[in-house]
Amino acid sequence: MGWPFVGRDAELIAVRRAVRGAGLIVAGPAGVGKTRLLDEVECDVRLRATAAMSEIPLGVMAPFLPSVDPSPLAMLTAARTALRGRVVVVDDVHLLDDASAGLLHQLVQHREAVVVATLRSGERAPEPVVALWKDELLPRIELEPLGRAAVVEVLETVLGGVLDSVTADRLWTASAGNMLLLREMHFAAQWVSHGGVWSLDGPLPLSPRLVELIEAHLGAVPAEERRVLELLAFGEPLDLAASETLDGLVTVTDDGLRLAHPLYGEVLRAQCPPLRKRNHQRYLASVLDDPLRVAVLRLDSGTADDPELLLRAANIASATGGVVLAERLARAAWSVGGGVEAARQLALILLFTDRAEEAEKVFAPVATDDDPIEVRTMRAMNLGWALGRTEEAAEMIMMPAGRAVFLFFDGKYDEARALLSPSDSGEAAILAMIDVVQGRYTGPFPVVPPHPEVGLGAEMNLFSEVFVYSMHGELARAERLAVQAHREKAEWDSMRSSWAVSCAGLARAGGRLLEARRLLREARPTQPFVRLCELAHVEALLGNDARALLAEAEPLAPPGMRPYGIGLWQARIWAGGTSPFEAAEDARTHTEFAAEAVFLHEAVRLGRASDALERLRELAATMTGLLVPVYAAHAEALVRNDSAALEEVAARFEKAGYVLFAAEAAAASGNRALAGRLIGLCEGARTPALAGVTLVPLTKREREVAVLAARGLTNKEIAESLVISVRTVDNHLSSTYAKLGIATRGELALVLGDDLDRPGITLGTVRTTGSA
Repeated sequence: MGWPFVGRDAELIAVRRAVRGAGLIVAGPAGVGKTRLLDEVECDVRLRATAAMSEIPLGVMAPFLPSVDPSPLAMLTAARTALRGRVVVVDDVHLLDDASAGLLHQLVQHREAVVVATLRSGERAPEPVVALWKDELLPRIELEPLGRAAVVEVLETVLGGVLDSVTADRLWTASAGNMLLLREMHFAAQWVSHGGVWSLDGPLPLSPRLVELIEAHLGAVPAEERRVLELLAFGEPLDLAASETLDGLVTVTDDGLRLAHPLYGEVLRAQCPPLRKRNHQRYLASVLDDPLRVAVLRLDSGTADDPELLLRAANIASATGGVVLAERLARAAWSVGGGVEAARQLALILLFTDRAEEAEKVFAPVATDDDPIEVRTMRAMNLGWALGRTEEAAEMIMMPAGRAVFLFFDGKYDEARALLSPSDSGEAAILAMIDVVQGRYTGPFPVVPPHPEVGLGAEMNLFSEVFVYSMHGELARAERLAVQAHREKAEWDSMRSSWAVSCAGLARAGGRLLEARRLLREARPTQPFVRLCELAHVEALLGNDARALLAEAEPLAPPGMRPYGIGLWQARIWAGGTSPFEAAEDARTHTEFAAEAVFLHEAVRLGRASDALERLRELAATMTGLLVPVYAAHAEALVRNDSAALEEVAARFEKAGYVLFAAEAAAASGNRALAGRLIGLCEGARTPALAGVTLVPLTKREREVAVLAARGLTNKEIAESLVISVRTVDNHLSSTYAKLGIATRGELALVLGDDLDRPGITLGTVRTTGSA
């Protein structure tokens, strides 16, 4: 298929409007998509100026000149006559010869033709062309590079599937939103698909054409200045001075000089001869003071012989999520005499990347009775949870916090609590997890400083914090931490997948079901049980048969991991038809009152509000969970069939971020505008509470008109903005009102709510069958 055209709606409207006026100049850097934009515009004449023709008077106008050899004035008159009254598109107008530029200026000045032209930013253009916008004969717009969302949309359209978010970040950063560069990288890439999710196989792709394009920018740089560029490619940012020769190739930032585009570095590194490359790396290692950058340069240049430096660098890489680099540095430290410390660091990295057996093989030969408590605890967790050697693990744990963690995951909350002191921040974090499970958490979550002995242990503290916030009902807070952690794990497949599953659960809780499904499909199966439970839950909420996913998850349930049971019960309820009261009873028996409240609310959502109401009232009176009072209010409003109360419950759920719950309450209230807006945010949810509701989607044009109308534009202003007739606007609004079941713009604004600028929203009406 052709290269998709996306992300330029506003610019396309501007160009189409310009065609009905005098014209437009579309400026922007090379490859940003100027020509592709004008390909969407109908015109009478399309001209392309080139450097080769720029020295020939009226060269670009050759198709309109007489075949004989008349005077220059006759040729000019002939071309002017041929273009009069026509829509003329000129590509690369800065390359026009002076005569053609003058003719174009005359056509515009005398309103004899509509001229729409592209101009490369930063290039010198003929004076008549410059006068077009300087004298305000034509408006000029700057075409910016596409944003990340548009880049993802292009690639997913071309690939015909979901794009891995790490790959999306890499290609968006490398292309800087430039469609020419993105296209070249796409066609040079080695693509692989895992479960319908596409990712790059190997380094950033550099096609010969792409290298040629970049070398065209770099080729004229003198040798000494080329050395500056190469040093930046291997060590940016650097505190260097740049001459005017490097204008456009480098940029000055707060932390030093950098290359102006990521791909410049890729090409410079690929084309640098090996000997010169090592010389650059050794030089940079001698002048920089950043231990991580110095250690990497030493490794790459073959001069890494300081185990202390390598270990420091490995710790830094671990803390910032560069686990692949951290493993490389730790192995290097071990190989040059790093001893026990290097072995421990390497073992911890292996442990956190789900290579439990490898980790134990490294741990065991260097283990002694004098090992730090933290190291013994981490090794014990690896033995007990990952390798199933629980008795051996229990004997190792001397630290109360370590034993308490094991007891917590085994559901022995009171025994775990007895071992812990709130005065110790690490132990207080475990207490917070116990408290939130039992409905006693009041916050704040303790600040746990990173431990130098277990640098990767901070990841466990972060998981604990997200767990506590999500169980307590602080969805936005939990999601902010989880999304940031997921984003930072670009090189860490195991931990990235764990955070992807966590983010998916939070997105599902917020009603963003397709986003949750996407994250779960992207996650590698490093924790198949948790992922399968969550995926079964999401698919069931989307109205799909998820019994096979549940059956696949059931035998993988890890023993002694009570907190994971919440996800399993939810999958059983939604995908397997298990009674939520059975799940609630199990949670109550184990004093997991937060989970009990969640399961009782599932019963409310499944039409059993009267059966759950009394116990939810009791829990709301005794627990600290932020959502439990809303659960109880939801049940009570349904039992009383109180429309106003249900609208209030919907507002409370929406404010807390639980949009699907809000949509279900709104649907039961009978408020069609409110329900339509909320259901439109839930990405195809098909739950029993929404079964009596039919969402009729608006067309793309109806949505565009509706958004502008809700913003207060008149029908005439909408028509001018979208380049359509006022009558067409009237028709679209009438159709929209009929679909939405409303009659005024005020109601339209209510349906759209705060999401007028949100992309991808499916608007529609709610048609309720049966009673409210």
